[in-house]
Amino acid sequence: MIYVESGSAVYRVGEREVVVRQGDLLAIGKDQDHRIQEYLSPSIKIVELYFHAAMFLGPESAEYLIPFDIRNEAFPPVIPAGTGIPVQVLALFNRVHLQKLSGGKHAELATKTYLKMILILLIDHYAEQQGSSRRNGRKRRDQERLQPLFDYIEEHLMETIPIELAAGLLYMSQSHFMRFFRSVTGSTFVSYLNRLRVYRAQQLMAETDQSIASISQEVGFCDQSYFGVLFRRVVGTSPRDYRNRLRAA
Repeated sequence: MIYVESGSAVYRVGEREVVVRQGDLLAIGKDQDHRIQEYLSPSIKIVELYFHAAMFLGPESAEYLIPFDIRNEAFPPVIPAGTGIPVQVLALFNRVHLQKLSGGKHAELATKTYLKMILILLIDHYAEQQGSSRRNGRKRRDQERLQPLFDYIEEHLMETIPIELAAGLLYMSQSHFMRFFRSVTGSTFVSYLNRLRVYRAQQLMAETDQSIASISQEVGFCDQSYFGVLFRRVVGTSPRDYRNRLRAA
């Protein structure tokens, strides 16, 4: 384990390159080559702790080594300073160091205890990362399920798109669709559609000289006054003021 006391650098760990900065911690597994690939600051000061995996033999003890066995892209070896874990690990590094210096009767037992405390911190961190990775995987699958609807909206934005039609495209009941859509996007379908139309209107105002009335119709609003109300709600200013600011800029 490597704690970065000061400076920053690009480390090569196995086949991966990772950036480490002051306060970060690197967890490097057995047999993984590691070296500084590039200095990002004039110098870097690190605190290293090496331990042998043989200290943790047996089915139960092997669980302590989980953080060092995870080597896929979802689990980078860097534990950022912002997690608060590296500074806790550094304090335990210091306790291990003091025990090794003291050479007291229970120094070896105390050393192993502090090391286990360090590894528990890492295990908890990676368990949380794994849960986050699963949630992200599920979110991606849900977004992919909505993709046929997003594709349809892209092609038919200026048309009326009722909820029945949207639900039918995904082979869902209306009630199920409304719950599902909100859980994935954080917005109701109508609100999402209105915001998308306003964003498209902003794009057209920036890239064309079309009139505001023409743009409101092109993005699917038959009523220009309603378009103005929604535009102000989303952007914080009227369509005319927004265009004037664009031209002034």
